[in-house]
Amino acid sequence: EGALRDGTLRGVVSTSALELGLDIGELDAVVLAGLPPSMKSFWQRAGLDRSGVAPGGDLQHLLPGCRSAVVYGSGRRLWAALLDDLRARPAHLTEEAHPLDAFVRRLVQAADPSPPPSRRWILCGAAGDPQEQALIDFRMLAHAAGLGWRSRLGLLLHPEAGPWLGLRAACLTTEELPVTGPLAGEGPCGGCPAPCATACPAAAIHPAEGWQVGPCARHQRQSSSCEAGCLSRSACPAGTAHRYDPLQLRYHSHRPSGRAALAAHLGVADGREGIGPRWEVWA
Repeated sequence: EGALRDGTLRGVVSTSALELGLDIGELDAVVLAGLPPSMKSFWQRAGLDRSGVAPGGDLQHLLPGCRSAVVYGSGRRLWAALLDDLRARPAHLTEEAHPLDAFVRRLVQAADPSPPPSRRWILCGAAGDPQEQALIDFRMLAHAAGLGWRSRLGLLLHPEAGPWLGLRAACLTTEELPVTGPLAGEGPCGGCPAPCATACPAAAIHPAEGWQVGPCARHQRQSSSCEAGCLSRSACPAGTAHRYDPLQLRYHSHRPSGRAALAAHLGVADGREGIGPRWEVWA
């Protein structure tokens, strides 16, 4: 594992055991011999490798009879899988307004192409239905599923990855599954000197009250200082080994320049302009 991380080992052949518990985002390519043996293994290899189960009793408006909600998140592995996909199929960049969200949508459709009436998928981001998303708070659902603690950043802090966790999808089901959260305790923010607050150029992180969306959104509209990534998120001492690389940070933080950087990285001629985040709506 150490040799893979520091680059001295250029390649490895292994059993599926290598996928368990390792997050090596710098991998250029992965070749699978045969189909994954289970849905869980499929998600692990595809990059939706962080999941938990929340109670579904409050989600009857989305799925009558819902008893459980499986929440899926991702770290750097999903980004690496996206890059592999775009290298192999450049049209997935040039023909999609939101290539990462579209990639997640294709993963879900491939894994569960015809869900029965007892199961319903809700996707985050542009891949999902805005009307559905208005009826569900993914952060609260992921907190209830044990994917992380609440934080000053307004993000969940994953036990290993810290703030470097993206919420991607939730599968609602009438099946009763063992609930995996919420996590015990107050998490890494307890007793932390809050470097996230001092790092924020908009003074949008209050040490006691947390993220203030108004000042953050106004600063984003008036300044380019956060286009390469949220400075407060990068200042968080939790999960530093899982921090996104500069390309991924820019893509998430400022889609116009992030998409252009992604196309240049891949050597793809892309005529689309990146869209989002829509700070004018937040402001």
